[in-house]
Amino acid sequence: MESWIGALDANDEKAAGIARRRLVARGGAAVPLLVDVLRQPKSVAQYRAALRALGELADAGHISEMAALRALLLEHLRTHDGGERRSVVHGLGRLGVDSAAEAALISLWAEEKRDDQLRVLAEALGRVGSSASEAALSQNRSVAPLVLREVAKARAALQTRQTKQTRGEGRVRGDKIWEGAAIRLRCRSGLGDLLRDNLPPAVEAASETAPGQVDAKLRGSLDELLKCRLWSEMVFRVAAPAGFAAAMAGEAGAFLRAATEGAPTWRLQLPQASRGQLLDYVRAAQEAAPDLLNSPERAVWEVRLLSNEIELLPRFWRDTRFQYLRQTVPAMTHAPLAAALAALSEPRADDVVWDPFCGAGTELAERAQAGPYAKLIGSDRDAKILQIARENLAGVARLTLSQGDALALRFPDVNALITNPPYGRKVQGGNVEKLLRQLLENASRNMKRGRIVLCSPLPSETWAWAKALGWNGRTRLPVGTDGHQVEAQLFTRS
Repeated sequence: MESWIGALDANDEKAAGIARRRLVARGGAAVPLLVDVLRQPKSVAQYRAALRALGELADAGHISEMAALRALLLEHLRTHDGGERRSVVHGLGRLGVDSAAEAALISLWAEEKRDDQLRVLAEALGRVGSSASEAALSQNRSVAPLVLREVAKARAALQTRQTKQTRGEGRVRGDKIWEGAAIRLRCRSGLGDLLRDNLPPAVEAASETAPGQVDAKLRGSLDELLKCRLWSEMVFRVAAPAGFAAAMAGEAGAFLRAATEGAPTWRLQLPQASRGQLLDYVRAAQEAAPDLLNSPERAVWEVRLLSNEIELLPRFWRDTRFQYLRQTVPAMTHAPLAAALAALSEPRADDVVWDPFCGAGTELAERAQAGPYAKLIGSDRDAKILQIARENLAGVARLTLSQGDALALRFPDVNALITNPPYGRKVQGGNVEKLLRQLLENASRNMKRGRIVLCSPLPSETWAWAKALGWNGRTRLPVGTDGHQVEAQLFTRS
């Protein structure tokens, strides 16, 4: 680590950055060496790099002696070098809430006249302060846009902290009954109609307005949406014809207050905006609705501004649908897609279901949720993956998991096959065409009748092969998944 400490002083910024990251990766072991740099730095560059590294370690919880480090930084706070002073202020902010640091920073804030220093001071006060910092920031004398933005951000952070202390951490009210709230549900492209057909009675007037996007009205609680397992994202929709700040002062703000227990905190997602533009939106919204607090670190709601409406995504709401996923495996089927495949299979109580490539077990878990069945069978070549499936499927009744080659295994009682077979680089040997053809041939040997549901990356070929093997093609749904365009297909044979 000594060599990395020395490299912090390098003229090469890339080399210095690599050294800093390596020191941070060592965790608490690097802290004493970095503190020694603060006491006797070789250069301003090394000093600033050490401060930054200590700040990152503090964020990660690797500094146990924060009080000692804070005291050391306070000794350096009045340094005459502007760059060093900014680094010290930034470091104090990264160490978190503290009354001594707050008092020192407020004193410096009252004296400081340079905008570059005021920006860093505002940010630090937002991290370490209390109501005293908020009062000091409200007396800001600078008119520089960058300072105004940082002050607004800091005041919002301070107000959020105070509100959480008095009202508690916010959470979405999943049990609140809505009388026609506008919602939007998203799923994989191509599955919109299937999603719409599987929505609970509380969802009315559902229509697919874009591929994989269903708009509807909710007459009931948010928790009732958990009865549908096919959607991957749910948002509330609020009209914003007069702009973001006006909506937060009006309908959107009223909605957030009604839908949140505790502090109704939010963060804005506006990917195309610069940081400055984003802060301007936030500042305007905070002025229009001061009780609705912006909190980038732990926001109850994610707010998205579209052309003429706002989407409100509940972040701290307990989606319990897929809690069985204790472990995952690479390239596993996403649970909402697995639920869609299970729904497409037209579940029946006498089903003996086989997933030849069961992976983490999502298809079998979702089939168990879809309705009564006689038996579930999963197979995979990899014993370690089967163990993960066994953990995820713990508690599922009438389940058999077998290790073996899906192209050779025999399960003569099977009457429903549901699978998302490997394709692309996931195929052992790289020949996806051969794998799919042999899969259908083996399924035909195992199944005298029943249904086959699979995601096919070669839809025309599998459609033709299955029909040649005596299966009736019933449904074809183009589905976008993980960069691939596949087709969910349903075949039947009686």
